Amino acid sequence: MKEIFACRSDEECAVYIRERLAFYKENGGVISHEQLLCDYLRIMLHYIMLTRPENERNLDSIFKLMGASFKEKGYRTPFWAIIREAAAAYKNDPVFYIARVVETEITNDDLEELFDFMEFELMEQADRQTAEEELGQLAVCRVRYQQNKVRNIKMQRKQEEEKNRSELPFMEECRNFIREYTPRKIKEYLDRFVIGQEETKEVLSTAVYNHFLRIVHPEANLIKTNVLMVGPSGCGKTEMIRRLTDLVPVPVVISDFSGIVATPWKGRNKEESLLNLYLKAGKDIDLTECGIVFCDEFDKIIPAKLYSKGGDINNELQGQLLGMFEGTDIDVPLQDKSNGQEILLMNTTDILFICAGAFEGLDKIVKKEYVNGGIGFGSDISRDEDFEMTGDLLKTEHLMEYGMKPELAGRLSTVTVLKKLDRETMKRVLVEPEDSILSRYEREFLIEDNVELHFTDEALDVIIDRVNEMSIGARGLNAVVHEILEDALFEVPTMPGVKEVLITAAVARRETKPAYL
Repeated sequence: MKEIFACRSDEECAVYIRERLAFYKENGGVISHEQLLCDYLRIMLHYIMLTRPENERNLDSIFKLMGASFKEKGYRTPFWAIIREAAAAYKNDPVFYIARVVETEITNDDLEELFDFMEFELMEQADRQTAEEELGQLAVCRVRYQQNKVRNIKMQRKQEEEKNRSELPFMEECRNFIREYTPRKIKEYLDRFVIGQEETKEVLSTAVYNHFLRIVHPEANLIKTNVLMVGPSGCGKTEMIRRLTDLVPVPVVISDFSGIVATPWKGRNKEESLLNLYLKAGKDIDLTECGIVFCDEFDKIIPAKLYSKGGDINNELQGQLLGMFEGTDIDVPLQDKSNGQEILLMNTTDILFICAGAFEGLDKIVKKEYVNGGIGFGSDISRDEDFEMTGDLLKTEHLMEYGMKPELAGRLSTVTVLKKLDRETMKRVLVEPEDSILSRYEREFLIEDNVELHFTDEALDVIIDRVNEMSIGARGLNAVVHEILEDALFEVPTMPGVKEVLITAAVARRETKPAYL
């Protein structure tokens, strides 16, 4: 059976499988539905050859997929969940297209016959030592397959139990939201907490408004507008999402994608973000399927990182994300139990995905097109120091050159670029927002000790200097201010006569202690 991996096309693969099945039957093997098993093996081989790295294109991979194929009425199987994701990523693929029929028609008896066929094939091998090793692998997978009959139970909402979404309690909150908040009003809300980044606030406000329109008016079949935010660390990406969390009537989760991998048993997986959304929604699946997922550090899966023996794991991960972002059924593992793993079926069609990352080096790719003889929109840019990457300049082609699959770039229909905070903007971030860093510490001193906290303008300048040296944007503000106030936070509660704490430039430079007045 190893020779199947040498087939040069799906048609050649199908011919080879039919020949082997015929030979098996001639030698007493039982195959009830020959064409069905032929199609099943074609789908499995097609998936392995199309998506798996070279070092995983082997019989062991076939055995593992077979071991995940058990079907029980009313439940989903891991194997077919994998194939559904692949079919969503490769919409026009003829082999994946027939998978819909095969999934419906194939039975557990057919799969049992397939295990017998594979055992026969291994016994036909001339290399007995290798055959024995592979027979052992097959046996292990078959044992797991048998256990799956009772252990790998998957939770699935039955159609007759599904509610009409329009009648669900949270839908009235969604309707009230779009009555009260237009894109402009959503931006006005963000303006209270986030300084600058006007373009991105407008993009996010429009995307969120569109998200609720899609939820409330499913009959309109509105286009889904997933968002990609590109910008350096500490420029406000995460802060905007945190503020939206307090505004919208659906769950919002912030998920770190820096450790996400394509193969769940080798690390964290993409379903983790969906599980967190489900938990944030109080395990209400209907509410979950209308939520918002913020994929932070999204650039860490791009460009792709290679397997040590060839293959492209992050290229595969990007492929897996296609269906999730556009909308498909995803099997989400809930938790491991002694009697197996519970799986929740979740549809992502109405989940809004907002991806963000620094994408270091992307500006250089964009700059090549527009600096020194560039064409089109940026043709008037002639010197490097004049260049600043903006949303208008960034194209899908640039993301593809960076390492993003074109299909994935297409699922992120709206792209916005955030600017690095300059000195003036950083100072405004420190003092102006409704819930600024300084205002929080001012409230802490007032509430605990009825003491007023004051910073001189020179002290604020020193704070900005220190934060800029850290090169992490506004994220460094709290760390620097807290360090400056450490002595006062410790000493003031035991100084009943103090009415004011004054922070000067010398205090901000840590040259002296705060003045207690």
